[in-house]
Amino acid sequence: MIRKTERRGQRVLVIDIRWRKPDGSKGRYRRDAQVQTMAAAAAEERRLIGNIAQHGDVHEPKPAAPKEEPEPVSTAFGEVVARYRASFMVTDLKVTSRRGYASVLTSLLLPKFKDRPITKVDGESAAKLDLELTKHGLAKSTRNNIQIVLRSVLRFAVERKYLDAMPSGLPRLKQPEPTILEIPTDEQVTTILGVACPTQRLAFSLMAYAGLRPNEVRALLRRDVVLRREDGEPVGGFLSIREGLSYGEVHTPKTGQREVPIARPLAQVLGPVEKGSRDGHVARSRRGKPWGQYGLEQAFERVRNRAGFAGWSVYSLRHYAITSWLRKGIPVHVVQKMAGHRNLATTQHYVHFLKADLEDAARRLDSGRGDVAGGVTAG
Repeated sequence: MIRKTERRGQRVLVIDIRWRKPDGSKGRYRRDAQVQTMAAAAAEERRLIGNIAQHGDVHEPKPAAPKEEPEPVSTAFGEVVARYRASFMVTDLKVTSRRGYASVLTSLLLPKFKDRPITKVDGESAAKLDLELTKHGLAKSTRNNIQIVLRSVLRFAVERKYLDAMPSGLPRLKQPEPTILEIPTDEQVTTILGVACPTQRLAFSLMAYAGLRPNEVRALLRRDVVLRREDGEPVGGFLSIREGLSYGEVHTPKTGQREVPIARPLAQVLGPVEKGSRDGHVARSRRGKPWGQYGLEQAFERVRNRAGFAGWSVYSLRHYAITSWLRKGIPVHVVQKMAGHRNLATTQHYVHFLKADLEDAARRLDSGRGDVAGGVTAG
């Protein structure tokens, strides 16, 4: 109800409302009206009674404060790596790549970033890491490999929605230093094969005359060898390079399957291999078992040292095969297929060394031109 009262000589309208609250207790509102006219006071009273009917009180409830959304918790780098290793590394990486990536993750990236949120492993972090590695004297190729593994993990994080996008400002990959190929001469290869024992000679010949990689030598089976004979003597044929064997796991070769012609020297070494199970391994150690992961490298070091060529790697035999094909005039795109190079540029790298050989030959011819001419005149 609304009552009129006098206060200090002025008329005041008082609103006085009584009601029963939802919990049964009595409620009362008695205040001076906010206005002076009776009509306005009546409107104010109706508003207050409406609040009682709707909310159980003359006052409208205060709007609830908006809930603060908790800041999303970023998954730690170490957790992302664990999922990366359990899925992507198994399904998408070659066995040898998997080993290399695991080494980089375990020895460097996890100790550095394991507990850091993946969102905080950004371009600045990668650049600081690269600077540290530079100060420790790591080669460009090694630093590139580390950055490649880090980028692979970050791309995986984007695909799995741990990151919205690849971080900006990642360091550029460095231009690798030009590789100096170790290419032995015909005489040096003959010396190495002559020093090797029969089992070593067979494995090394597959690299020196067919350009196989060590993992392809380890995986080669008898059924992959087709020899061509003349008068009962093996003179040629083809090798089917179907598989590689790395760390005890069989896998597709680095650049896919291919066929390689068998040169006469290799055919003669492979002659006895036709005997035995077609699923048996061609190259075996002295114990009669397939070569282990590092067996060929270690055997070559021993043979190489006995031959007096310290410093070469077993891959020098493969380099010899590729340059031999080029020297014999086999087109570079055919050599690319025989060698199993993914990019023609890799094969052309060998052409560069072949060109150096030709230029050296030209200099030798030029240096002897006067003597030859003199000899002809004198004769």
